[in-house]
Amino acid sequence: MPDVRPLMAHTLYDLASLTKLFTAVSVLQLVERGMLRLTDTVAAADARFSQLHNTTIQEALTFQAVLKSPQRVDAQPDFDSAQRQVLAIYRSEHMPERLYSDMNALLLSYVVEGVTRQDFYDYVKGNVLIPAGMQHTFSQVPAEHVNDCVDYNLEHRIVEGDYQVLDDQPAGQPHDPKARLLLRGGRLCGHAGLFSTAQDMARFAQALLQGKLIARDTLLGMGVNRTGHNDQRGYRQYLGQLCFAKSPVQRLSELPSWMGQRAIGMSGYTGNHFALDPELGVFDIFLGNRCHNRVSRIVPETAAQALGLADDGSGSVCWPDGRQVLSSFQYIYKKDEMLHQPVYQCLLDSGMIGGISRGT
Repeated sequence: MPDVRPLMAHTLYDLASLTKLFTAVSVLQLVERGMLRLTDTVAAADARFSQLHNTTIQEALTFQAVLKSPQRVDAQPDFDSAQRQVLAIYRSEHMPERLYSDMNALLLSYVVEGVTRQDFYDYVKGNVLIPAGMQHTFSQVPAEHVNDCVDYNLEHRIVEGDYQVLDDQPAGQPHDPKARLLLRGGRLCGHAGLFSTAQDMARFAQALLQGKLIARDTLLGMGVNRTGHNDQRGYRQYLGQLCFAKSPVQRLSELPSWMGQRAIGMSGYTGNHFALDPELGVFDIFLGNRCHNRVSRIVPETAAQALGLADDGSGSVCWPDGRQVLSSFQYIYKKDEMLHQPVYQCLLDSGMIGGISRGT
């Protein structure tokens, strides 16, 4: 692989958790078509999930149900063992501050398969990708397009003083270990696993705004906060239907301050971000790479300063072998400065929107 490759229009990015938006749209399509009800229990919709008679589709979709597997899915030795853990998902009664989880979308992709009798990717392709005109979005990247994939290998982490380099990330396979383990036959998981181009993701956003995928009222309901609060009980994440809702704490928000209360947002671990406001009719998308040859994680976070990083996580770390490795630590907190505000200024300058004062 060459040392440097330019990013092109056909470059394929691992969408990571942006895949959850496709799962949300799939579930909501089935609801609109009368094939599924939000009030159905998961077990009633898909009998394989025998532990979830106490959980509705809506509760799973909105993170109101805290879902867990008996053992870590990504710690299993093979596909069959991992799938057994998925099918044994149960509801935990403990409600933490951080409700966001991969398990909800992972579970719901299985429900879509059970209801439609189709593989999840086949359903997504026929009902989302093709209607949206997304010809360059894949679960299993075709061999002729593997060289178009962004390289996420050689991610650097420092955990409790242990310097780690992750070198097991093949091109064209999901970075997420659960999705990679459950990949058999190109199988798509609901929480991660899609690869796409920037142009295709713009087509996805446009298709949502144009009502090609779900009804406008359904889209307007996706971003309504179902979980968050910010009062004497403390702070809890603001979440909608497999997406982030508008949060009053901007640093913790996946949405720009200038978007409204019906906006939806999602970030992907590999370095991606998606935000869309159906009322304004605008979106911003960033597809990037926070993994390749970057220090992406430092535990505890307080060790960052001693490693020579700036307060915002920028800079480089001297690795034990003498290399200076650039940092993407705290990358996610730079969205407003590096993405949302420049996009807003472009929209203002172009006259596409007027000046907006948005409360939370």
